[in-house]
Amino acid sequence: MATYRTGVFAPGVPRPSSPLRAPGRLNIFIDPNQVTVINVGSMIDGTGAKPIEKAVVVVEGTKIKAVGQQGKVSIPEGQHVQTLDFPNGHLLPGLMDSHTHLMFGVPGKSYEQVIESDTDEIMLLRSIGNALTHMKSGVTTMRENGARNKITFNLREGGNRGYVTIPRLLLCGRPVTMTGGHFFWCNQEADGVDAVRAAVRELVKDGADHIKIMASGGGTAITSLLQPSYTVEELTAIVDEAHNMGKPTTAHCHATQSIANAVEAGVDMIEHLGFNEPDGSYKFYPHVVEQMAKQGTYLSPTVQTGYRGRESLLNKKEEQGKKFSKEDQVRLDWVAAKCENQLAFLGRAWSEFGVQPIAGTDAISGFGDYCIGLELMSDAGMSNMGVIQAATGTAAKAMHVEDLTGTVVPGLEADLIVVDNNPLENIKALRKMTMVMRGGERIV
Repeated sequence: MATYRTGVFAPGVPRPSSPLRAPGRLNIFIDPNQVTVINVGSMIDGTGAKPIEKAVVVVEGTKIKAVGQQGKVSIPEGQHVQTLDFPNGHLLPGLMDSHTHLMFGVPGKSYEQVIESDTDEIMLLRSIGNALTHMKSGVTTMRENGARNKITFNLREGGNRGYVTIPRLLLCGRPVTMTGGHFFWCNQEADGVDAVRAAVRELVKDGADHIKIMASGGGTAITSLLQPSYTVEELTAIVDEAHNMGKPTTAHCHATQSIANAVEAGVDMIEHLGFNEPDGSYKFYPHVVEQMAKQGTYLSPTVQTGYRGRESLLNKKEEQGKKFSKEDQVRLDWVAAKCENQLAFLGRAWSEFGVQPIAGTDAISGFGDYCIGLELMSDAGMSNMGVIQAATGTAAKAMHVEDLTGTVVPGLEADLIVVDNNPLENIKALRKMTMVMRGGERIV
């Protein structure tokens, strides 16, 4: 029987997945004999390798059949072959978002207002629109990090049946949270070692691809960003149970102590990395980040969410002038400080300690502006190639789907995008999609 170290999958041990569900795989109704030949000016394959100039990608059915330079790849012929030419375009793997909340997307409303006013059915319908909007921005794979009841499980099933057009979805279902903790209204509260183990088992039974843990408070009204939610013992039990069932873990962590607890427990990924001190200040702890690097813990910094909020408040201040309230000014000052520190922490974790960030928006109020987060990663000091890897090949490894998608490699699913301008010269080139293909099906 496979065994695991706490926190990371043991080297050489295969990661089992559910025999009933292949994570992220869609049952798209595409003719397996259909061939699409895509000619582009250059191709970035998501591995970090040098781009291929005048590249061609051959897609057969849902999969990548061949990749190389034009003239050096055998091209099939016949009525079942279609050709797409983008002579000045740049082809990349489909982008990956490691952190979304599809049931929201209601600007200007708090969590509580949405939770109290909307049924699961309304949230499911809204999720369909949010998912499609995000996919049109180039995101072909999404890791959904928390929704009420079985909303996202039903969404994915609808996609598998061909009822709706959505990205590949990697689901946690309901986040595991303490009684009254962040996102408690998703309905997976659990306290104590036995209860958190049972919660993991229930989620995997429902179809969870990973386990999301609310290790500190957050935007839920009755919770605090400054305090941890779980003990190391409880977190270790969640990680152990998840790994025993072949599932990775990720933890929402704003409070400094929540980060330390999660790293000690061996959580596979840290969300946010807030380093919020009990007095409300921010303080970077090198020894905690160093341990993350040693353990191979990934970081999903989600800097973009705060910047969205800051821009919204700045626009409101410009519109209202002297009528801008003191309460809004306090909020603006808090959000600005949060964003600045989060960006600084990301930069240090990556450049000084070698922690690997991956792209995640924490999309809640809005969808479709994925590229903002990539631009912020660039602002933190990452090279454009590093940012692209964080959004493609590295993200696929972090989410354990590198054998399915994330790079432009023969045998993988044909999740591909084309943009007009070179993102290695300017990452903002990824703001506009010329083509989006998911599993051989052209979306844009």
